Amino acid sequence: MTKESLYKLLYGIWKNSNRSDFSGVGIIICNNPDSIPITSLRNTNPIKNDSTLELLTRISNKNSEYHDGFHILDETGAVIYTAQYFSPQIIDNISFDRSRIVGGRFVAALYGSCIDEIKFTGIVSEGDRLSIFKDGKEVYYEELQ
Repeated sequence: MTKESLYKLLYGIWKNSNRSDFSGVGIIICNNPDSIPITSLRNTNPIKNDSTLELLTRISNKNSEYHDGFHILDETGAVIYTAQYFSPQIIDNISFDRSRIVGGRFVAALYGSCIDEIKFTGIVSEGDRLSIFKDGKEVYYEELQ
């Protein structure tokens, strides 16, 4: 998955969501998730009978039990895990603009993008801000309208 295809997915989730119930979304692109610091927030998984875009749009809703945490996709865009608590190590030499309103998902995505096995991380906040991270840097940012 490229930065551009991750952008299209994140934007598509946001665009196709019901804005009043949109919970935000966090995505990790990683082929080997067993080596990253995640743990499942749920005992079950959502039914995966639709496309990645449709599935992630459906569960990025405050009424879905799977809306929280991060969703792990492989480099082809296939969903490996949903609703994962992601706890990367804090990296002292990475800074971010604290004048922007950011949350835990933003910071976890930023720090987590430094993990060797992770190609990209990306989020869309409830406040309609889309960010993509690679190697400890925000490589794309947009306020969606």
